[in-house]
Amino acid sequence: MQHKSLNQLLCAATVNGRFRETLLHNPAKALATGYGDHTFALTPEEQELVLGIQAHRLEDFAAQIYGWLLTKGNGNGHKQGSRVWREPIPLSIN
Repeated sequence: MQHKSLNQLLCAATVNGRFRETLLHNPAKALATGYGDHTFALTPEEQELVLGIQAHRLEDFAAQIYGWLLTKGNGNGHKQGSRVWREPIPLSIN
């Protein structure tokens, strides 16, 4: 699975409000402290992406990652557009 740690990061932010707020307001701290006893093994490129995201909501954060993945491709020389949803899926985090 490509970008497994990005997926884990988004899952942790989805299920835990405190981690989500840390990720949105201080991503460097979120990456440094991890979630529970889990740390995220991001590639340098993924870490740069996460640290550069400016978002107030998880939906916006995830949309920026999605956009990056679409432009980057899946690591096999193929764009992911045919393998993923073409429109962002609205998320509702309460």
